[in-house]
Amino acid sequence: MAEDVDRIDETGTDEEESEPEDEMPEDEPKKVEIKEPRRISLRSNPLGLILNIRMLRRVFQILAFIGINGYILLAWFRMPNVQAFWLSIWQNLPTLPILAPLEAPFGVIAGSFDTMIREFSTGIFPFFTIGAMLIIVVIFGRAGCGWICPIGTIQDLVTLPKRTKTRPTHGTETELRKVKAYVFVVVAFLAVWVGFSRLSGTAETLENALGAFVNDAFAPLNPAYILFVLLPDQLWPTSLDTLWYFSQWEWALLQMIFVIFVFFISFWIPRWFCRWLCPAGWFYGVFSRDALIGIARNPARCTPDTCNVCEVVCPMNIRIRKFPYKHMYSPDCIMCLDCKSHCPNNAIILKFS
Repeated sequence: MAEDVDRIDETGTDEEESEPEDEMPEDEPKKVEIKEPRRISLRSNPLGLILNIRMLRRVFQILAFIGINGYILLAWFRMPNVQAFWLSIWQNLPTLPILAPLEAPFGVIAGSFDTMIREFSTGIFPFFTIGAMLIIVVIFGRAGCGWICPIGTIQDLVTLPKRTKTRPTHGTETELRKVKAYVFVVVAFLAVWVGFSRLSGTAETLENALGAFVNDAFAPLNPAYILFVLLPDQLWPTSLDTLWYFSQWEWALLQMIFVIFVFFISFWIPRWFCRWLCPAGWFYGVFSRDALIGIARNPARCTPDTCNVCEVVCPMNIRIRKFPYKHMYSPDCIMCLDCKSHCPNNAIILKFS
């Protein structure tokens, strides 16, 4: 492991002094240089590697990843007590605002979006699923995406070795974020259409036309579904119905290539799938803008004209400085708190609205 970790220099400013403000032309806007986080040796702060928010989140993400797939603990490692703990959570809260397929053979907890789409496609309105999701998202925002979601966890781990990230321009980022909204509209529309067709008894033609997209139009392109449903079914087939993939191996191969592509690109662009393609993240973001727990900036400490560290380290590429000090109400914030852990002035704070 490398001796250095990503830390921010305490000054948070450029080494060269900027031009005095009164000497700049009034009509010329200030130009803020994008600065990458600087590194400091572990010898100066040996406990910094362990006692920090980032390490806490990594540990929590790994534990959640194992817990969501809790049946593996019993099937492989003979840990019934740990599995019973996660099953007790499932009995009271079967879904969480994350991306996790409902049909995963080793899954204990499913994602609210995945469950909602499945219920719509069977002609059932998901009152409980949406209600539980709203309570969690309105209180904690999209913290589930940043701390629990298994696909987000894998993307974060893939990103770790790459120090310099690719940051699209604001205009490009804004346009790319619209894609996940379009995906949500298509997936939700097809789920409701299939549900009405099944209730009316006219779904046979539609089911034949949609094929693998009939129950959940996003599932064939959902990395969580491919990893936690498709792959286990091929390695340990649970029924004869799953064996059809062997006769259509080209389609399964394309799905696996897509998953590899998602994580490969994540090496350079953190959380790009969450930012641009994930319909679940867009749906959760609609209700998380004014969550009770959010991020704010201390105006006495924050120096937005000379420091942009929070935006550089943000895996969601959010322009944090353009939001009001009292509340950063971006629907794309996943509450990862990387901005807080890296801020050289300790200006980022958690706020309870």
